[in-house]
Amino acid sequence: MSFRFYAIHDQAITIEFSQEISEDANMLVIEMQHAIESNPFKGFIECVPAYASLTVYFNDQISELDVRAQLMSFYATQADNVKSGATKNNKQTITIPVCYDPTLGFDLPWVSKHLDLSHEEIISLHSSIAYRVFMIGFIPGFPYMGTLPQQLELPRKQTPSMKIPMGSVAIAGKQTGIYPAEVPGGWHVIGRTPLKMFDKTKKPCCFLKAGDLVQFKAISLEAFNQYS
Repeated sequence: MSFRFYAIHDQAITIEFSQEISEDANMLVIEMQHAIESNPFKGFIECVPAYASLTVYFNDQISELDVRAQLMSFYATQADNVKSGATKNNKQTITIPVCYDPTLGFDLPWVSKHLDLSHEEIISLHSSIAYRVFMIGFIPGFPYMGTLPQQLELPRKQTPSMKIPMGSVAIAGKQTGIYPAEVPGGWHVIGRTPLKMFDKTKKPCCFLKAGDLVQFKAISLEAFNQYS
């Protein structure tokens, strides 16, 4: 897998593996993050993963040239692991309950009509596969997950909703996500989970992290209301 470097500023470098959403590229991002954080080089501050790139922040104890050399060394090892499939081992799937009742998944009727799929078909498709958490972003705890079954792909809303409730499970493009707080948003809400995606009183604060695998499980409205 090819890569390129570019500087964010004089103490931050991004290494990019792809300009598209790619599971292999994202796996490499996460594996490099774990490797660097487990064996940090002198001057290392932190890593920030994205879909297909990793930004590394460092201080004046190390030069940009030396950081690039360090990243190339980590890349050489982790790229071989991804290519061999070693990084896919020992990955547990996290099950997240979702109520797809239209009172909670308020965009479900529109999505059903737009995609020419029944509610049951949408639920079956959405809960049929395990999704990879590509990154956490937008707001703390929001997981960008993919990729959706092709039948569920559709563009974002032309006019975003002003209030999307906490726990709303939504889809847009090739991705699905969960809103960790009540915020405006442009994804199509098809359900809601009773689980909290972000809690600042806990460590870690985010329920999910980049690299996790998530499987949605449909539950009834009654079961949803019984969660404490």
